[in-house]
Amino acid sequence: MFIVPAHVLKPDPVRADVVSRVISGGVALDDQEDVIQTDGGGRWNISWGEIDLDDIYSRQLWDAWVAHFAGGAQSVLVPLLSLETAPRPIAGNGFAVPSDIVADDEWFPTSVGFASPHIVATVGADAALRATSIVIDVEQGSQIQPGMKFGLGGNRAYKVERVTARDGLTATCRITPPLRAAIQEGDAVEFDWPVVECRAVVGQILSPDISLGLFGTVSVSFVEHITYGD
Repeated sequence: MFIVPAHVLKPDPVRADVVSRVISGGVALDDQEDVIQTDGGGRWNISWGEIDLDDIYSRQLWDAWVAHFAGGAQSVLVPLLSLETAPRPIAGNGFAVPSDIVADDEWFPTSVGFASPHIVATVGADAALRATSIVIDVEQGSQIQPGMKFGLGGNRAYKVERVTARDGLTATCRITPPLRAAIQEGDAVEFDWPVVECRAVVGQILSPDISLGLFGTVSVSFVEHITYGD
């Protein structure tokens, strides 16, 4: 599956979070409303804004990707772009600066990452499908904190809700959404460049308004495409 080339498109601003859907269970006589969550823990909604298409390559790249989105029918891998809040290694007076990003293709990459891994982490214990608590061992980086985002399995992403136990750089984390697939001790945890399987939101106008035959800006929104198991 292809990864949307955020490292080339450089969207700004970026909005990426797990959104839960609830329905009303009715209003009681004391005016208290009960709500019921219906989506199994929520799903990722990602929006990229202000993508500047100011050269021929970026124009062609975007047009090719709009065709690939197929109006929202095609699954793609969308980066969360969450390195700023990841458990980066600390160097000197602040967090270390990441290495250059490399990709295996300039148009439709299937692998994107830093030239040298910036954060190295693994799963610390087996966890079952739909689990909401997992153990993460950080081998290179800093302590995991609530609110951090990470990837598992190459196509799923999660957010740390709380850290419930800690032993050095090993943390037991309550996560959202629940695990989309079972994980095993030793599986890689991706903090550098996590991606999530999504489709483009249906009904968007993705063709840019072009000024002077070259300059244009476009935005796009994605929603997680949920499949369970392997």
